[in-house]
Amino acid sequence: MIDLHTHTNYSDGSWDLKKLLEEAEKSEIEVLSITDHDTLKAYKEITEDSYNQIFKGEIITGVEFSTVYNGVFFHLLAYDFDYKKLNNWVHENYEIRKLNLNIEFEFMIDSCKKNHIKIGDLEYDESKGWPIDIIYPEIKKHQENKKFFKEEEWNHIDVFFNSCVTNKNFPVFVDFSIHYPTADVVAKEVRRAGGKLFVAHPFRYRLENIIQFLDILKDNRIIDGVEVYHSSHTKEQISILEKYCNYHNLLISGGSDCHGEKKADRKIGIGYGNINISKNILNNWNRF
Repeated sequence: MIDLHTHTNYSDGSWDLKKLLEEAEKSEIEVLSITDHDTLKAYKEITEDSYNQIFKGEIITGVEFSTVYNGVFFHLLAYDFDYKKLNNWVHENYEIRKLNLNIEFEFMIDSCKKNHIKIGDLEYDESKGWPIDIIYPEIKKHQENKKFFKEEEWNHIDVFFNSCVTNKNFPVFVDFSIHYPTADVVAKEVRRAGGKLFVAHPFRYRLENIIQFLDILKDNRIIDGVEVYHSSHTKEQISILEKYCNYHNLLISGGSDCHGEKKADRKIGIGYGNINISKNILNNWNRF
C-alpha cells in the first residue's frame, strides 16, 4: 500500500513530521510522499535528521502547489524532484510570499460592479476575515442579486467561493494569479528539478466540465498525470479518471490527503476506508 498525498504541521496538517512517519510505518505504507501545501520544509528536516529508523518505506519528494491556469484556481501535485534544485524557487515564490488580500477584495468588488451585482460601500477589514467573509453576506442582503447565482452558490459560502476562483464567467470572479504563480511556470520549475506533475483531486473543484479542464492541462503540457485515487472520489469518479489516464497515456497517482487529527476520519493509507492504493501504479513512473 502507498500514500502519495499527506500533510504535516508545516502546512495545514496537525502531525509533525516524526508523528506522520510513525503512523505511516504503523500502517505498513510501502511508499510515502509528504505533500505539504506550498512548502518543502519537511524535506529540509528529513535531510538534517535521520528518520530511516522510524519509517522503513521509501519516501518520494512531493509538494501540493496552489496555482492557476485558464482562470481556474486548483492544486498541482509535484513529485519525484530534486529537493535541492527546487527549494530556493519554492521559498521565494511561496514560503515568503504573502497574500495581498486587499487586492483580492478590490478584484471581487470590481467584478461585482462590472456585472451589476448590488452591494453597498465596502472596505476591507482584515479583522473580519477573508474578503469573501465580507462580500458574500453583503451580496445576500440584496434579494435582487439572487438571480445571478445558482441556488447552491447562493446558499453556501464555500460553493460560492469555489465559483469565484474557478469560473471566469462567475459574476464575482477573482483571478488568483494575483496570489500564486501560474501552472505553466510551476511546471517549468518542477521539470527543471526533474519532477513530475499531477492535478490533485480533480472532482473537488466542482467544474462544469472537468474532462475539458484536464484536456487543457494535458494539451499544454502542464501535467504528466492525474491523482485518480483520493479519499473524496467516488468509485464512479475513479473509474472516469482511470479511463482518461489510460486512454491518454497519463501517469496515475493517489493518496489519502491525510491531515492527522485535524481530519481524523481521513486515515493515512486508507482515507475514509475507501482506498487501498497498490504500488503497481508506480510502474510507469520510470523510477521503480
